[in-house]
Amino acid sequence: MKKESKKAISEQKRLLDNKKSSYQKYKEINIGNQSFLYFLKYELIMFLFSGLNGAIGYFFRKLFFKRLFKKVGKGVIFGKNMTIRHPKKIEIGNNVIFDDNTVIDAKGETNNGIILKNNVFIGRNSILSCKGGDIYIDEYSNIGANNYLISESTLKIGKYVFTAGNTYIVAGGNHSFERKDIPIWKQPSLSRGGIIIENDVWIGASVTILDGVKIRKGSIIAAGAVVNKNIDEYTIAGGVPAKKIKSR
Repeated sequence: MKKESKKAISEQKRLLDNKKSSYQKYKEINIGNQSFLYFLKYELIMFLFSGLNGAIGYFFRKLFFKRLFKKVGKGVIFGKNMTIRHPKKIEIGNNVIFDDNTVIDAKGETNNGIILKNNVFIGRNSILSCKGGDIYIDEYSNIGANNYLISESTLKIGKYVFTAGNTYIVAGGNHSFERKDIPIWKQPSLSRGGIIIENDVWIGASVTILDGVKIRKGSIIAAGAVVNKNIDEYTIAGGVPAKKIKSR
């Protein structure tokens, strides 16, 4: 059995429990511990260019969005109506493409944030959300439309991984429920060690991958599966919970 660790308080709980002003909370949610001048720059760039249509929108976002991030490579395309949070904790490699309406959120007090290596594609309406954890996606991986990637610990995706639509991958996010005298929501979050998806893995549509799982290289996960245990290399797995169907 995997060892479980507890986090004392989630990012959401921390924001709701403190007595800071609305401006301070907005800053914590969107840009973190950055200066007022950076705050003004962030607001101006997002207001002016995030929703611009057509080629002119792509041009201006390429020109100005890179000023927000920790690192941006060459040839990056930023889609329309993106939500970008804590960009100073986001590193983007060369030729990365973000489709329209994507969310990249590196929120957290002590985490490293999000790293996207060269030639990564993030599909329309997909969400990459750090809730105090880290997300790493290696080269040539393709995150399909309407995917939801959450990390309260570590979520690592290798090279040449591609996910179909409506995939849900959650590293952490479980709750302790040992006590009955307080609501489950107020009890500590649990981590089972995060998620690792190795190179050359195909994830089918509407798959759910739970915390503590390692999917080894060359594997295929059939549509609709719920993966709650490790998957051996070059395995085709499916079902709820996911089990081996056959080897490749």
